[in-house]
Amino acid sequence: MIKKILLSILLTLTLVNAKADKPLLQHTDKLVANGKNVFLLFESKSCAYCEVLKKDIKEDKELHKLLKDNFNVYSIPIDEYHEYQMGDKIPPKKTNTVSLKMGFTVKATPQVIMFDKDWNKIIQLPGYADPSMMKIFVKYIANGIYKKEKLNKYLKESGLIN
Repeated sequence: MIKKILLSILLTLTLVNAKADKPLLQHTDKLVANGKNVFLLFESKSCAYCEVLKKDIKEDKELHKLLKDNFNVYSIPIDEYHEYQMGDKIPPKKTNTVSLKMGFTVKATPQVIMFDKDWNKIIQLPGYADPSMMKIFVKYIANGIYKKEKLNKYLKESGLIN
């Protein structure tokens, strides 16, 4: 009897830890906002900078926390065909890798597209942005600055552009 109880507790703890350790960057067929902003990372297997960006997202504590608290973060591998359900409406929009690439004109990787909670596209970043730059873009959306200030003005104030 005690063995069963201990086994049950161990199984419960394992499931709780597995849920807590869920990676921030998700590859799933359901792309939803669920009250958060959305961060899509278009990547490919042959893209060295995609791996660097994924490492940045995982290891830069501030960037990781900003994304975790404010975004649902999804990986879209462009060299694999997948079907997706995109959006929070019922029924969700059905799409696939090819349609996403064409619809967002993704020709190279990495490419990040950030949306607000209502799926309005706010930023599309072609190429790699280091963590200090990426945090500026993420904060622009996470802090709602995009609602009151143009991106170029914000980037000038942030010192990212002249």
